Amino acid sequence: MKNKLQLNKLFYNDKILLAISFLVALIVWVYVVVNVSPETTRTIKDVKVTVDTSVPSQFGLEVFGESEFYVDVTVKGKKYLISSESLVDDIIVTAQTNNVDSAGTRTLQLKGESSSGNDDYVIESLSAKTVDVYFDTAKTIQMPIEPLVVADDFPIVSEGYTCGIVNLSEGVVTITGPSTEINRIEKVVAKLVLDASLTSNKSADAKVQPVDDAGKSNFEYLTMSLDSVVLTIPVLQVKELLTSVTFKNAPTAYVTTPLKFTVSPEKDFFNISVDEYEQTVVYPVGVIDFKNLSPSNHVFTFSAENTNKAEDSSTTEYKVNVDMTGITQEYITVPYERIHANNPGNASYKISGLNKSVVIVGPSGSLEAITAENINVEVDLSEVNISKGQTTTVPAVVTVQSENCWVYGTYTVEISL
Repeated sequence: MKNKLQLNKLFYNDKILLAISFLVALIVWVYVVVNVSPETTRTIKDVKVTVDTSVPSQFGLEVFGESEFYVDVTVKGKKYLISSESLVDDIIVTAQTNNVDSAGTRTLQLKGESSSGNDDYVIESLSAKTVDVYFDTAKTIQMPIEPLVVADDFPIVSEGYTCGIVNLSEGVVTITGPSTEINRIEKVVAKLVLDASLTSNKSADAKVQPVDDAGKSNFEYLTMSLDSVVLTIPVLQVKELLTSVTFKNAPTAYVTTPLKFTVSPEKDFFNISVDEYEQTVVYPVGVIDFKNLSPSNHVFTFSAENTNKAEDSSTTEYKVNVDMTGITQEYITVPYERIHANNPGNASYKISGLNKSVVIVGPSGSLEAITAENINVEVDLSEVNISKGQTTTVPAVVTVQSENCWVYGTYTVEISL
C-alpha cells in the first residue's frame, strides 16, 4: 500500500513527468530520424583520386607527369547521414590499375566507395569516370652538353671578326625520367639565341634542353640537374704578332734573364681576343721545359695546329732554336745516400740507385763547382703496391742546388720487396 502511494506521488510530480516526457520524445525522434527520415542527395566537391600503383610496381612501372586528380562525388542516403561532415572523410575514389603491365598512357576507371564499409549511403555518380595516367620504368643518364648558338639571317660575329671556341660553365647534365623518353634523346644542347652579330665577347645564360634525332625537344616528363648554364662566345680579331716561346722549370737566373732564342717564322697572323687585342704584341707558340734542354738538344718544333693562328696563315709548324753559347754539360754519378724516399707506410722496400748518371747543364764556370752533394733525388713510394719478391720502377725527381744550372733528362729507380 505504501509503495503504491509513492508511485502515485511520482506521477503527480510535475518535474518527473516533464523528464519522462522529454526522454520519450527523444527516443521517438531518434527512431524517426534513423528509420523514417527521408533520403536525400549531396554532392561533395574535390575528392582526391588515389592511383593504386601496387600492380604497376610489380612490372617496375612508375607514374610520370600528372598524378593528382580530383572529382565531385554525388551520394544518396538518409538525410541525417548525408548531412554529416564525417561523410567527406569516409569516401575514397580509386583509379583502377589492375590491367597496367606495360609503359604508356592508360585510361583508368574510377571507383568510389566507403572506406569504412558503410552501406547506409550509396555513391550515385562521379563527375569523371576515368583519368589518363602515364606509366613507365624510370631511368637516369648523364650526357655531355653541347653549345648551340642561333643567329637568324645574320652571322654570329660581324665582318672582320672570328668566333672562338664556345665555352660552357658546366659540361655534363644528369637526366631522370621515363625510359621511353630517355631513349629518344639524341643529344643535349645549351641554346642561346642572338639578336645581332657580335663585335665583343658575350656571356649569357643558355637554356639546357635535350633534343631528339630530328632536333626537336618534345619531352614531357624529364627532370634535369641543370636548367641553364653560362655560355661564353669569344670574339676574335686577326693580328700579326711576333712569335715566341715560354720556358718552365727554369733556374732562378733564367727567370729574370731568359736564354736567347729564335723562332721561324718570326711573325705570323693569329686570332686574338678583342679584349686583349691592343696590348697583345707577342704570341707564344709553345712551351720548352728545361729538363728537355741541353747543348745537344736545343732545337724544338711546335705544330701550328696547337695555336690559334688565322685561317689565312699558311704556317704548319714553328721551329725554335735556343742559343746555348757558353752552355755545356757534365755527367755526375749520384750515390745511393742522396736518394730520399717518401715512404708513408714504412714498408721494407729495397731501393736501387738511379738508372743512369745525372746530366747537369749550365755555364762551364758554374759546372766546375757542382758535385754529387749538390744533387737531390726524391722518390715517392706512396703509390707503390708490390708483393714480396716483386720489383717495380718508379720516377725519381732529380734537382740541383744552383741558380744557373739544371738537370737534363728523366730518371728512375728500381724498387723491390
